[in-house]
Amino acid sequence: MMTKIPSGGSGLSNRSGSCGGLVAYLEKEQLGQWFGRESDAVPGYQATAELDANKRNLGREADKYYQIVLAPSKAELAHIGSDPEALKAFTRSAMEAYAQNFGKGIESRDLVWYAKIEHSRSYDYTDRAVQLGEQAKGGLKVGDQTHIHVIVSRTENLKTYRQDLTEGLHARKNPYHLSPLTNHKGTTKGVVVGGFERNGFSQRVEQRFDQGFGYERSLTESFRYLHGMKYGDEGLKAELQQAAALERSQQREQAQALELASQQRQSELQAGLGQAYHQQDTRELSRALEQAEQIRQQLAQQRQQEEARQLELQRAESLKQEQKLEQGIQQTPRQGRGLER
Repeated sequence: MMTKIPSGGSGLSNRSGSCGGLVAYLEKEQLGQWFGRESDAVPGYQATAELDANKRNLGREADKYYQIVLAPSKAELAHIGSDPEALKAFTRSAMEAYAQNFGKGIESRDLVWYAKIEHSRSYDYTDRAVQLGEQAKGGLKVGDQTHIHVIVSRTENLKTYRQDLTEGLHARKNPYHLSPLTNHKGTTKGVVVGGFERNGFSQRVEQRFDQGFGYERSLTESFRYLHGMKYGDEGLKAELQQAAALERSQQREQAQALELASQQRQSELQAGLGQAYHQQDTRELSRALEQAEQIRQQLAQQRQQEEARQLELQRAESLKQEQKLEQGIQQTPRQGRGLER
């Protein structure tokens, strides 16, 4: 699961004005079809109007909105069948985590946000394949590239803020200004209370996907592992590698035990079918055939699960090699610029 909050600063990422440019850009695949906490099939102009109108006491150059990108992996997408309704439910759950992550006791109802599902991605200059000259900038990436873009207002939902103020649920003179790019993390004193812990948000989003869809995540595809292997010290990397090796060993043992159990069950099944046939007992034969079909389906499902686990192991190993390659490129910037041209 990749969770990204672009920092930007120019062009479509200039957040000090209207979000209309970003909304228009995100309609390149399909017009409309924006969704929010309770709304669906919202046109782009309505999303723009509501986001732009939700601002108060912000300077001219201050950020008015932020963008969040939620990009499930191919294995995660395969797990839910890339179901648009499942992706919407996941996004709504992720935005609950976003609100809670500020540590101010707010919920998704206290935000104004709209999201859109996209299905394609293009290579840009940040991709290693472009830097190495293996892919052209602007070319489409292969495979299932489904992901979600969320635009969220920096200002607390003014409608719910005024409603709660009237009902005496709070006494704040001004609504919250919520920035996920703040450097404050769980502060308890001073002007800013709370903050936003971006790594914690990424982990919470990952956990909500797993809990919501019953996804069994291996260590090597977890945020903790990937982030630790990229930014952690040598001690943490060694610890994570040891844990990953232990997990792979356990998975191999489980696969061997599963194969042995499968062979034993198949032998028992064949013996039962043969006995029923020789006894010419139609009821026993019918029961044995039904059991055989159930076992066949179970074994097929178990094989699919094992193949998925092996695919994730290969993907994690490939990612480690890409990270090593990226580190090499970063250490030789001149050479990287030459390749980029």
